[in-house]
Amino acid sequence: MRLQAAKVRLGYGERVVVDGLDLGIEAGTVTAIIGPNGCGKSTLLRALGRLLKPMGGEVLLDGKRIDRLPTREVAKVLGVLPQAPTAPEGLTVADLVARGRHPHQTWYRQWSSGDEEAVAAALEMTGLADLAERPLDELSGGQRQRAWISMALAQGTDLLLLDEPTTFLDLAHQVEVLELVRHLHRAAGRTVVMVLHDLNLAARYADTLVAMRAGRVAAAGAPREVLTEELMGEVFELDAKVIEDPVAGTPLVVPIRPRPARQEGDRPDQRA
Repeated sequence: MRLQAAKVRLGYGERVVVDGLDLGIEAGTVTAIIGPNGCGKSTLLRALGRLLKPMGGEVLLDGKRIDRLPTREVAKVLGVLPQAPTAPEGLTVADLVARGRHPHQTWYRQWSSGDEEAVAAALEMTGLADLAERPLDELSGGQRQRAWISMALAQGTDLLLLDEPTTFLDLAHQVEVLELVRHLHRAAGRTVVMVLHDLNLAARYADTLVAMRAGRVAAAGAPREVLTEELMGEVFELDAKVIEDPVAGTPLVVPIRPRPARQEGDRPDQRA
């Protein structure tokens, strides 16, 4: 396991969002975390990326407690792309990607030819080499997301955490970004963990799905094992038909209607 959460308890102030959660991320896989709003998906990803300290339990990176590892060493192994990242106005694509090299620099080792090569390779891999000198705010949404992913790649990490990388993008740009994720995984063997809202895209692009509800893992496994009609009802409060995607052969969720809100204390079979 590259990354593990062991009995983690997460929250903000006194509010607990995730409690007693166990999760393992295998090396060389793409994992998508899914679930309804407020279930703790992004909170979990923040903890896995060392952006949020657990109230209890521990997060392990390559078998070592991530909170006890030097920040610079973690940044050389793990890249994190948060929701809706922002950059200073006028920053070019190349300048943004170059920021990914900061963990490799010290007072005695400044910018080097190796850094230059890493930035060029990241831009080439994401198809942005021709846009290197373009200001970030002049790019399309999909291009901007690729630029941020390029910055994470320039860190030289083989473990990427992406928090809703397709948010605010139209369908074509969502597919563009996820095709890039697939390419990074297949071409370079990178391990990727991402939070996604679109269940059908998650099923198409991920090896493993982790479905969360109310701060806990409700199901984890291959898309065919997780995306069932029963799970759609229990986790998403949705009546749905699950069929085969005619293009990818993966599960395809066809919504029918929302289920009546579950009342506290109700059993699943007590609902209409």
